[in-house]
Amino acid sequence: MKRLLTCALALAMLLPLTAPAYADVMWEPNDNSFYYRHQYQCEYENRSYYANGREGFVTLWDAPDGSLVRSQFENGETLWVYFIYEDNWALTAYWVDGRETSGWVPMSDLERVYDFICFEEEYADRIAPYNGEFADFDGDVEAVNFYAYPGAPAVSQSFDLAEMSKHGGSILDNLTGTAEAPSYISSIFVDEDGRTWGYVNYMYGHLNSWFCLDEPDGTDFPVREVDAPSLTPARTPTLPAAGYAPYILVAAVVAVTAGLLAFFYGKRRKKTTD
Repeated sequence: MKRLLTCALALAMLLPLTAPAYADVMWEPNDNSFYYRHQYQCEYENRSYYANGREGFVTLWDAPDGSLVRSQFENGETLWVYFIYEDNWALTAYWVDGRETSGWVPMSDLERVYDFICFEEEYADRIAPYNGEFADFDGDVEAVNFYAYPGAPAVSQSFDLAEMSKHGGSILDNLTGTAEAPSYISSIFVDEDGRTWGYVNYMYGHLNSWFCLDEPDGTDFPVREVDAPSLTPARTPTLPAAGYAPYILVAAVVAVTAGLLAFFYGKRRKKTTD
């Protein structure tokens, strides 16, 4: 009993350490045979895109130029692209009740969502290396809110300081830095209103987000105007002609099988009658 209790306590102490490790694991599909046959020709993307098909919707296929429809989405839906094959096809996935569905969609049917990479490219001349600007922070905050970029319309991830401390994590120590470890902040950006923002690439997994050094728990910042893509108006998806091929094949097999059964049954019946 004592040994069992010791093992349980050891496991409980290790759990907080294992959580960040899971966040580092690169996602790969569970049921996409094309990906596993061509994974070394696929480039890791890990960015979000808007559906923007010419007909008002996009179709996810089992493979590039495949014949089995995995799912369909109206234009404007946000899809997370994990891999790109030969610069032409994107592998995306979604989950419903814990069940994964992945599929391939032409890159021409997607428009990239403005993200941290777009921001870095646009404001490269105003982004500077971090130089301890947050080291002396001693404010009383309950959370640190991260955004995809300074002025993004919504919080992308929020860290509750009290909740994290229960698992041995100190978000503020990670950001201010300590005598034992430097700050996780790598870059800073000063916005048009004089606020200083810090960029964190990695913290408990890849973060790739910004937070306001002057107001780490802030939620009411001016929204930055960014280039918005022009999307084709959304329309209720209809099954493409190629998507009917599997059903036609099944129907043909059923018809042929039924015909053969009828033929042989008729011959057997005739033979019995004779």
